[in-house]
Amino acid sequence: MKNKILLLCTMLLTAVACPSLMAQNDDYYRPDSLRNDNPQETEERPVQTPKPVEKKKDVDFSQLPFLERLRLGGSFGLSLGTVTNINLSPMAGYELTEKLIVGLGPTLMYFRYKYYDINTAYYGGRGFLMYAVIPKIKVIAEFEALNVEGSYQKRQWLASPMAGAAYSLPIGGRFIKEVHFTGLYNFSYNNQIDPYSRQNLSPYGSPFVFRVTFL
Repeated sequence: MKNKILLLCTMLLTAVACPSLMAQNDDYYRPDSLRNDNPQETEERPVQTPKPVEKKKDVDFSQLPFLERLRLGGSFGLSLGTVTNINLSPMAGYELTEKLIVGLGPTLMYFRYKYYDINTAYYGGRGFLMYAVIPKIKVIAEFEALNVEGSYQKRQWLASPMAGAAYSLPIGGRFIKEVHFTGLYNFSYNNQIDPYSRQNLSPYGSPFVFRVTFL
């Protein structure tokens, strides 16, 4: 009798255990995509898209304000020897275009001519146009008027139309943007003669004029 009861219990346990074992086996051999396991939910972080960098718009040259086109500076010159010439000329320029500058300025000059015992000051002014052929090379047209002292301490005006070129180097200032190493030719040099002494009254001592200009 006990054997029958034990057999019956064994059969009942086998009937209960078989379905769960088969279910486990089915899950084991089932592809990953079809398993009943609940996938772990991963927290997705919001993707931060970088803000586009705004490019500075190129401002048309004609729209630049007055101060952005203004140049302030000046030139100086020095020669020592038989003729001593120390000159200083503050200058203001304005950029008409990206390549063309117009300007003017007063001129003050100390002049001494050893042989003729001339020791005096000259004064006047100049106007100029400067055009950039390429960024570092400029051509220049200038007109200078100077009040000079001749024989018998008589003063008169000398008009000097000049032309030449300059080698320019940028220096990055707000108003003084470049330094110019300038050479000019005075077309009126041979006509600037004192009527009494028959000597040339040009304070430069030559038709060639050399300057260093900051503008």
